[in-house]
Amino acid sequence: MFTLLSSTQVAHDHYLLTFRTDIQSSVPGQFINIKVGSYTDPLIRRPFSLFDHIGNTMKVIVRIVGKGTRAIVSTNPGTIDCIGPLGKGFSIVSGKKALLVGGGVGNAPLYYLATMLSKNNTDVTYIYGARSQKDIFLLDSYQEISNKLIVTTDDGSFGLKGTPVEAAKSICGDSSFDIVYTCGPEIMMKRLSQELSHIHIEASLERYFGCGVGLCSGCAVATRDGYKRACIDGPVFDAHTVMWDN
Repeated sequence: MFTLLSSTQVAHDHYLLTFRTDIQSSVPGQFINIKVGSYTDPLIRRPFSLFDHIGNTMKVIVRIVGKGTRAIVSTNPGTIDCIGPLGKGFSIVSGKKALLVGGGVGNAPLYYLATMLSKNNTDVTYIYGARSQKDIFLLDSYQEISNKLIVTTDDGSFGLKGTPVEAAKSICGDSSFDIVYTCGPEIMMKRLSQELSHIHIEASLERYFGCGVGLCSGCAVATRDGYKRACIDGPVFDAHTVMWDN
């Protein structure tokens, strides 16, 4: 059972949705599948990674990209048709040094991950990438859960001008990390896996999930071990096993 408590704008075209749910446990990197409405247009549910989950309160970030997401952020508080949490999430290391690299709305699941890593005595260096300052959401929250926070924007309107991959490459030359976690545009994660080929990387892939439970196979991902379904075998994969060009 999911009850929508609020939908709050936190950046340009980005909204924080807060739910009350009877689900008590989840893993960072998992997602929920939201039905757009009681009608059949749009028909397909929309998947959103968990931004945070504490007790019976669950949160996601929704970026408006079309008719479906606009309808979801405009939904009035009350019971809402959701399925989840679904999928395979990130592994949680303890007592390590972790680098988290997010791009755009892909920063959302990395916040939940960073909170869990911090609780497990892992040092968190966070690179928050965005197109522009207007697209940055809840930056103070990311600052609170990071040992070090670096912000990059494509247009240089805030933080460092450039891409999160460039920032990651720069700091990995000076610091050693046990693991890298990433979520964002696929081209960003592909480049990250190429530049940091010597470090284990877990990447959360963004896909449209027709069903979200492995039945339709519409979210297939090509890997060295064959095709995998992102909704149940992922969305988190070993980045070095993904066939990014396929």
